Amino acid sequence: MPDQLRTAPPRIADADQRAEGLDPLRSFCVTAPAGSGKTELLIQRFLTLLCRVEQPQEVLAITFTRKAAAEMRSRLGDALAAAAERPEPGDEHAAHTWRLARDVLAADVRHSWQLRRNPSQLNIRTIDGFCGALTRQMPVLSRFGGPIAAVDDAYPYYREATRLLLDRLDDGGRLAEDLGALLLHFDNNWARLEDLLVGMLACRDQWLVYLGTGLDGDSAQAAAEHSIAVLCEDSLSSLAAAMEPWRDAILPLWQYSIDQQGAPAITDWPGATSGDVSTWQSLARLLLTAGNQWRKSLTRREGFPTGKGEAADNKAAMLTLLESLRGDDRLLELLVRARYLPAATPGDMHWERVLACTRLLPQLAAQLSVVFQLHGVVDHTQVSLAALDALGPDEAPTELALKLDYQLQHILVDEFQDTAVNQFELVRRLTRGWAEHNAANPDATRTLFIVGDGMQSIYGFRDADVGLFIKAKQQGFDALALESLTLTTNFRSQAGLVDWVNRCFDTAFPEQDDIQRGEIAFSAASPFREPLDGAAASLVAFSSAAAEAHWIGGQIETCLAHPDAGDIAVLVRRKADLLALVPELKRRRLSWQAQEIDALGDSMVVRDLSNLCRALHNPNDRVAWLALLRAPWCGLGHADLLQVANEVADENLPTGLLQHSRWDRLSSDGARRMRWMSEALQAALAQRERLSLRDWIEMVWLRLRGPDCVEDVGELEDADAFLTMLEQLERNGETYTPALLEQHIARLFARNSDGEGRLQLMTLHKAKGLEFDRVFIPNLAHSARGERRDLLQVAN
Repeated sequence: MPDQLRTAPPRIADADQRAEGLDPLRSFCVTAPAGSGKTELLIQRFLTLLCRVEQPQEVLAITFTRKAAAEMRSRLGDALAAAAERPEPGDEHAAHTWRLARDVLAADVRHSWQLRRNPSQLNIRTIDGFCGALTRQMPVLSRFGGPIAAVDDAYPYYREATRLLLDRLDDGGRLAEDLGALLLHFDNNWARLEDLLVGMLACRDQWLVYLGTGLDGDSAQAAAEHSIAVLCEDSLSSLAAAMEPWRDAILPLWQYSIDQQGAPAITDWPGATSGDVSTWQSLARLLLTAGNQWRKSLTRREGFPTGKGEAADNKAAMLTLLESLRGDDRLLELLVRARYLPAATPGDMHWERVLACTRLLPQLAAQLSVVFQLHGVVDHTQVSLAALDALGPDEAPTELALKLDYQLQHILVDEFQDTAVNQFELVRRLTRGWAEHNAANPDATRTLFIVGDGMQSIYGFRDADVGLFIKAKQQGFDALALESLTLTTNFRSQAGLVDWVNRCFDTAFPEQDDIQRGEIAFSAASPFREPLDGAAASLVAFSSAAAEAHWIGGQIETCLAHPDAGDIAVLVRRKADLLALVPELKRRRLSWQAQEIDALGDSMVVRDLSNLCRALHNPNDRVAWLALLRAPWCGLGHADLLQVANEVADENLPTGLLQHSRWDRLSSDGARRMRWMSEALQAALAQRERLSLRDWIEMVWLRLRGPDCVEDVGELEDADAFLTMLEQLERNGETYTPALLEQHIARLFARNSDGEGRLQLMTLHKAKGLEFDRVFIPNLAHSARGERRDLLQVAN
């Protein structure tokens, strides 16, 4: 090709940052926004490190999902295969990966690893899998004592532990007093308190780090008081520093305001301890409105009455001061934060309830450990906590910790912004002592490489804390400092869309990172792809959800008609946002794929099976029995159904159903249906004590010819999911109740997988990391769901 026709590849804006991140002697914290190619950087880093170790297991990569781990393993395998079988590619970026993989193949021959024949030597783990491996190696120290199963749904065990704790209300002592105080607070609503305690067990990894796992209530209370003192000191220190330039101007006006209100005088500027919280909150009330904005006017209520002389001068001076403060958004934020700090005042009713919780919760966690041991199961949180126990504290690391310290030379962690506090602590324990080792062995440096993007932190509801990512970037792990790198190039989206995102989201994020509040500043991206014609994004307003669904359905139908239109996604914040759209898609006969969108309880076959369980469990549940007669396997008409209900008004329906002579007043078709129904149920009831719950319900359903009544195979899959849930319920030793059945159904979703996959419906959380050609986000006008109200909220 003539030189004048050659086109040089576009320069990657952050090429220097990417090259720097491959330095095997330095540790990094990499900020990698969406579409920045961070997985490729992780692959290149992994290959670079493999060339420097004696065994491939010395390089550990940790991901948070099995999908991410599988992708990393697959791409490493592809890179090694390409280096072994294909020539060096022309693209410089791909060529660099190819050369690194060639170096690994040379090391493979040198050390006789045989990686291509045995790729399982690549030490790539999910965080849960890694924690599980630790607990299996140290079963005694991890408090498991042997092999144990981790369950995804542990709520039945949380509830059992909670009820065992509540049963101790009559035992007397401090525990009973604390339980009694909480019951009094909730107007003796046992069910409410039970639900709140169950919720606390689900997020115990957040508060156990502050309260401890022992049974000593006084120690737990002291730990909570210390944590609150540290929180107050951190917040008030920042506030005091920000207020210092205004100190001399504010103090006399503040004192005047307090004097006019007849409140206790302030003799000096407040400090930054927990005892100063109420004083700072007094200042916040003076400067800010109830809506947390700077005051624009002052009244007698704030201590500035209308008058002449000194009163007029002080009021004018205060208004002038407020006008000067109005542009300081950082100071406003600090004052608002101080307003909501806990006032740990002895004797205060709310503070006493907090102290009761701090004494109860460690015992609740201990009760859960007993329940887990009785059933031989654990949840994933328990596995993570047990992994920390297996490594031991700093002052007494275990033999396993010493072994890992010898074995692991390099650690890479993906999606670090999704880290919870116990996972952060796991990484810290794995890397303790590395700074001292590196200082003594500069040629055998151990490195930590974490990758994340605070702007993609959307798993706060699962206890992820983006503040931990900021903390790692700014403070490192103990003495192991991490150098900060930021990737800015977006390889995924065209330039027009990248520029639109930069403009819109620049003002949606705070100006600077904040560890305590878990806030992170926006980082603009640089486009790699050229802009396309037309608008990159559009906003369309509608008068109703139906109109919106109709428009989106038409757009999707048009796109699906063109094979080159690419993949389409409808993303929602919550599943209810699809209520109007799904019927529209069905009306247009469009097919789609969806995961965990349709609640299993919305499936008609599951509703029928649920009614069957309720009816057979309780002969007096008239609603369930009458629903059975309307189910497709019987299909009794309304007139006949009313006659049946009147015939057995004073007795339970199973007894009445078995008396064939009672149905002479029904229509001939109704009588025939009732006789067939009663025969099937009579045979089923005779088998109850011989079968498990799942087998019994399935046998009755088959006898009633339930499978013949479903419309498609998907409903049969829903039925199988329901029956499997019944089997698991009985295997867990749970006693069947209708309420328990509904709780389990609410956590299951229909297995909906239709169509060829070009159209996908999913939540924003499920879509993270995926790429689509066209995206629709409906129902943006709907307000977000309120925050979860827990018994005790803990900020990491």
